[in-house]
Amino acid sequence: MKILISLVLTICTQFVTAQTHIWTTEDAQNAKFHVDLLPITYEERSSDDAVDFVQKSLDTVISKDVNPGISVITQILVNQNGGVDYIIFDAEAKGYHIDSLNQVLKKSFLQNVSEWKSAEKLQKPFRSIMLMKFGKQIVKRQVRQTDSSVVNIENAIAFKDTLKIKRIFFNQLELKSVPDVIYRFPNTEELYLNGNELKKIKIDFKRLPKLKRLHLDRNYLTNDNLVLTKNKSLELLNLKENKFTNIPAAARACKNLSSLGLGGNKLTNLSNRSFRKLKRVQDLNFYKSELAILPKGIKKMKSLEVLDLYYNQLEILPATITRLKNLTQLAVSNNQLKELPKDMDKLANVHTLYAHHNKLSKLPESFAKMKKLNILDLGYNWFYNFPVEITALDSLHELDISGNNLPEFPSALVQFKKLDKVYLRGNPFAGGDVEKKYAGPLRTLKGNNVEVFY
Repeated sequence: MKILISLVLTICTQFVTAQTHIWTTEDAQNAKFHVDLLPITYEERSSDDAVDFVQKSLDTVISKDVNPGISVITQILVNQNGGVDYIIFDAEAKGYHIDSLNQVLKKSFLQNVSEWKSAEKLQKPFRSIMLMKFGKQIVKRQVRQTDSSVVNIENAIAFKDTLKIKRIFFNQLELKSVPDVIYRFPNTEELYLNGNELKKIKIDFKRLPKLKRLHLDRNYLTNDNLVLTKNKSLELLNLKENKFTNIPAAARACKNLSSLGLGGNKLTNLSNRSFRKLKRVQDLNFYKSELAILPKGIKKMKSLEVLDLYYNQLEILPATITRLKNLTQLAVSNNQLKELPKDMDKLANVHTLYAHHNKLSKLPESFAKMKKLNILDLGYNWFYNFPVEITALDSLHELDISGNNLPEFPSALVQFKKLDKVYLRGNPFAGGDVEKKYAGPLRTLKGNNVEVFY
């Protein structure tokens, strides 16, 4: 009897897992698979649930300390019932037999997928794409070797005409401390220390009085272990992919700082005070920083022109964001936003807005007054009707409203005078013979030299 039950369970498991296609990218290409050609539309968005599943599947077979490192990019397509329809992955690994590695990964996905179901209450199928890295990554050094640059420590020590040097490339050298040899070159304007193993850095600007751009990304720096002496020369500070949880005090020592990059950190300790003394910063990058809340204090950054909030967990934007009068580019894509601030018209200078991959189903009335908007991306949201507010945007050149739930071709598009491109893929109306059914508006748009993608 036990044998019979075991056999039945085995058959059932095989039936369940057989429904899930687990392919490498090459397998998918050979099967002529393309997500846009599937009969079901999968909304592209982030999912903590899916990330946990993929992480567990990979952690089972890949050590966190593996050397050489392994990177795996995974696309998972989840149906409305929470089950997995497709897993498509691609592993990057030097020094391994790639076919054997792929077999190991496939087996691990197969073992885990039969036990997994999304815990989210799904309104529609979704797909999520993620990149996971394990161990020490092998990255080719990127340097620009010229007459005015040094590219390694030996080169720096031997160089005689020290006043000639304007760029120091000490990136990806496995440095654990900043070598004093950098101070041999007082005319340095760019210093690259990215991709090292630095846990603590102090830069004395009295000895590098002309330094304008400092690249410290991909190290192990924390809030208190970065010291920059007071200066008026630094314009760009790249701190991406470190261990910061807040904007470090060192940034405030740079009186003329105009570009600050903190993407790829876990900025879980941001507060209203975090934004003080940064009034001259024009470009702020918080890409993929695990932000659940953007503090109201962002309003203090009066000079801000470009704000990147891609790939966070924001459910709302603070109303104070509309006080950023100089803002021209706003990127809030790949969050969990259900609405935009009601006073969007106060962002009168914004010409580019990326808000794709959220949960937006409507726009505030004030949106119609954003008269300088040139590029608008609202793809992969929850719009069931074409937002009437968009029709008032006279300066619009490019519109993306792909991957929504529009039941009919938005005929209002023919009203736009300056439109160059419109993206409509992945809406319900786009599933049939679009060219025949909507021949009239399509002919008008093409007659106006508008590129239509559906």
